Amino acid sequence: MNSNILGLVISFPFLAVVIAIGILLKRVFSISSESMRKFIHIGVSNWWFIEVNYFTSIGYALLEPIAFIILNSLFTFLGWGKSLGMDDKKRNYGLIYFPITLLILVILQFQGVVSSLSCTISVMIMGYGDGLAALFGAKWGKKKLPLSFATKSYLGCLVMALVSFLVTFIGLVAFTSIGLPTVVLVSLVIGLLCSAAEAVTPFGLDNITVPFLALLILEVLV
Repeated sequence: MNSNILGLVISFPFLAVVIAIGILLKRVFSISSESMRKFIHIGVSNWWFIEVNYFTSIGYALLEPIAFIILNSLFTFLGWGKSLGMDDKKRNYGLIYFPITLLILVILQFQGVVSSLSCTISVMIMGYGDGLAALFGAKWGKKKLPLSFATKSYLGCLVMALVSFLVTFIGLVAFTSIGLPTVVLVSLVIGLLCSAAEAVTPFGLDNITVPFLALLILEVLV
């Protein structure tokens, strides 16, 4: 079977399973709507590994982000999420920004503007960094940052910095030959700056600012 077709065959069921598990966790285990949102956010980011390993045609690779943009737009603007407690439209905008970012990264990658490694690290930072920061911050982050436009916690910022550092470090060590001091330096810069960007970016726009900041730093420094 053509690898692009196989990629589609894997992609749509994969995303459906991630969403279904998130809804199941809320229904059965009564996790919060925000926890469900972030579980899906983290899970969906792993689609990028399917993109990298199966899609050789940009047309096929773009189908998934486009479908997700349409679905999430309907979910947000038609109020489909109200039954799940997701009726904050400004928060739900992040559901749209996420696949828009994936779509742009697919285009940049296939056009050879940026490397696949930079895209992969950026997506994982957006998925795991932002997702885990929100989950830890909501659960245990009692001390909030003194920001009037956001409710980020110091713990959430720390988790974001640590996860961003680890994702970058692992990616650069595993897939480049640059020296360890440079790897540590780049990972630190990305960890700190992505954490700062996530902290000060409101309304779910960190799904755009964080990955593209990471992408820019990687393309400049690596």
